[in-house]
Amino acid sequence: MGYWALGTGLQLLLLILVLGGSELQVKAKGSLILRSFDEMVLECAELMSIVHSKLARIRSGVMLPDEDTKCLIRCVGISGRFWNDHTGLRKELLARYFVTDPADAYNVNRTETCLQELPALELNAEKCCGLAFESFLCYYYNYGNLRQDSVFVPLDHLQLQHVTSRCMDVHQITTEQLMSLSAEAMDANDKLHCLVRCIGLQTGVYSDREGVSIDRLNAQYGEGHCEKEFKTHAVECITKHRELAYGSPCKRAYHLLYKCFENVRNVISAYELPDSDGN
Repeated sequence: MGYWALGTGLQLLLLILVLGGSELQVKAKGSLILRSFDEMVLECAELMSIVHSKLARIRSGVMLPDEDTKCLIRCVGISGRFWNDHTGLRKELLARYFVTDPADAYNVNRTETCLQELPALELNAEKCCGLAFESFLCYYYNYGNLRQDSVFVPLDHLQLQHVTSRCMDVHQITTEQLMSLSAEAMDANDKLHCLVRCIGLQTGVYSDREGVSIDRLNAQYGEGHCEKEFKTHAVECITKHRELAYGSPCKRAYHLLYKCFENVRNVISAYELPDSDGN
């Protein structure tokens, strides 16, 4: 099956199960999360009981390699989804927190050289703080200046599941119904179209006015895919489907989101599936 090919009812279920989120209070509309780097530093400092003097130093831009600072930056990475102890650094997400200098033509090369000099990722809790910190420093000293404004933060698995469950409840559709749909039935099912639209709206990757936010969609679902290739395919498919007349906002969202992005992620863990009651 092609990367962007239409799939089955089960594939749609897998897609929408990773398109959801929770009711967050941080500059959120629906389940959309927008956070600044400094906000996450403050949150992590509170969670980790970092003393005020050390927090003030970190916020002023002085990054000393003590254990508290290293683990605080790791915490920020987890909160911002650019660090994972099992998969390491998501470079394109960390880069979002920096403003680059248009006159600096070598910032990317310097950053990549720095990252390549770091040790390989190990499943060792004692070393994760250090590697997360050193990865961040590669960007901090080479890539650009930290942004002061808020950045889109991808939802985690539990948040995604919550949005999916809520949208399924709103549109009165069960897991069993989703899994029983054929490809032809999907194209004709209005409830399913509205479910896809609901998830897109709630997660902030879609709006009726602006259509698909490719940057946000890549941040949320592009892990493991080449960003350039992801966006190229996305633009081609969205352009193709955007020109068609669909007759309803739900059907338009279904075509722009599902038919263009159904196979962005086709393997999920059991804990992302909804409960057996179908909600």
